Amino acid sequence: MRTLVTAIILAILLTWFALANSQPVTVSILVWKPSFSLSLLILISILIGVIFTGILSAVEQSRMFGKIKELESKLKHEEEILKGGKK
Repeated sequence: MRTLVTAIILAILLTWFALANSQPVTVSILVWKPSFSLSLLILISILIGVIFTGILSAVEQSRMFGKIKELESKLKHEEEILKGGKK
Protein backbone atom coordinates (compact mmCIF):
# COMPACT_ATOMS: atom_id res chain seq x y z
CA MET A 1 0.00 0.00 0.00
CA ARG A 2 2.82 2.35 0.91
CA THR A 3 4.53 1.70 -2.44
CA LEU A 4 1.33 2.50 -4.31
CA VAL A 5 0.89 5.80 -2.47
CA THR A 6 4.53 6.71 -3.16
CA ALA A 7 4.11 5.86 -6.85
CA ILE A 8 0.95 7.98 -7.10
CA ILE A 9 2.65 10.95 -5.41
CA LEU A 10 5.68 10.65 -7.72
CA ALA A 11 3.39 10.41 -10.77
CA ILE A 12 1.55 13.56 -9.70
CA LEU A 13 4.82 15.43 -9.12
CA LEU A 14 6.23 14.27 -12.45
CA THR A 15 3.06 15.34 -14.27
CA TRP A 16 3.14 18.73 -12.57
CA PHE A 17 6.82 19.13 -13.47
CA ALA A 18 6.16 18.25 -17.13
CA LEU A 19 3.25 20.67 -17.39
CA ALA A 20 5.16 23.48 -15.65
CA ASN A 21 8.16 23.08 -18.00
CA SER A 22 6.56 22.34 -21.35
CA GLN A 23 8.13 25.19 -23.37
CA PRO A 24 10.28 24.05 -26.31
CA VAL A 25 14.06 24.39 -26.15
CA THR A 26 16.51 24.04 -29.04
CA VAL A 27 19.65 22.06 -28.30
CA SER A 28 22.81 22.28 -30.40
CA ILE A 29 24.56 18.94 -30.84
CA LEU A 30 27.38 19.49 -33.34
CA VAL A 31 25.46 20.38 -36.53
CA TRP A 32 22.15 18.91 -35.38
CA LYS A 33 19.71 21.30 -33.61
CA PRO A 34 16.70 19.35 -32.33
CA SER A 35 13.91 20.93 -30.34
CA PHE A 36 12.64 19.28 -27.14
CA SER A 37 10.37 20.29 -24.31
CA LEU A 38 12.36 21.57 -21.35
CA SER A 39 10.93 18.91 -19.01
CA LEU A 40 11.94 16.10 -21.39
CA LEU A 41 15.44 17.52 -21.69
CA ILE A 42 15.81 17.76 -17.90
CA LEU A 43 14.49 14.22 -17.38
CA ILE A 44 16.83 12.81 -20.05
CA SER A 45 19.75 14.61 -18.41
CA ILE A 46 18.81 13.16 -15.02
CA LEU A 47 18.48 9.67 -16.53
CA ILE A 48 21.93 9.93 -18.15
CA GLY A 49 23.37 11.04 -14.80
CA VAL A 50 21.72 8.16 -12.96
CA ILE A 51 22.99 5.62 -15.51
CA PHE A 52 26.52 7.05 -15.42
CA THR A 53 26.56 7.09 -11.61
CA GLY A 54 25.20 3.52 -11.51
CA ILE A 55 27.94 2.28 -13.84
CA LEU A 56 30.66 3.96 -11.77
CA SER A 57 29.13 2.59 -8.58
CA ALA A 58 28.98 -0.95 -10.00
CA VAL A 59 32.64 -0.78 -11.04
CA GLU A 60 33.68 0.45 -7.59
CA GLN A 61 31.55 -2.19 -5.87
CA SER A 62 33.10 -4.92 -8.02
CA ARG A 63 36.58 -3.64 -7.12
CA MET A 64 35.68 -3.64 -3.41
CA PHE A 65 34.30 -7.22 -3.57
CA GLY A 66 37.57 -8.32 -5.16
CA LYS A 67 39.53 -6.64 -2.37
CA ILE A 68 37.31 -8.27 0.28
CA LYS A 69 37.90 -11.73 -1.24
CA GLU A 70 41.64 -11.07 -1.32
CA LEU A 71 41.67 -10.02 2.35
CA GLU A 72 39.51 -12.99 3.39
CA SER A 73 41.94 -15.31 1.61
CA LYS A 74 44.90 -13.69 3.42
CA LEU A 75 43.05 -13.97 6.74
CA LYS A 76 42.33 -17.66 6.16
CA HIS A 77 45.99 -18.27 5.28
CA GLU A 78 47.17 -16.45 8.44
CA GLU A 79 44.70 -18.41 10.57
CA GLU A 80 46.05 -21.67 9.15
CA ILE A 81 49.60 -20.57 9.98
CA LEU A 82 48.55 -19.76 13.57
CA LYS A 83 46.76 -23.10 13.99
CA GLY A 84 49.80 -24.90 12.63
CA GLY A 85 52.05 -23.11 15.14
CA LYS A 86 49.90 -24.17 18.12
CA LYS A 87 50.11 -27.88 17.36
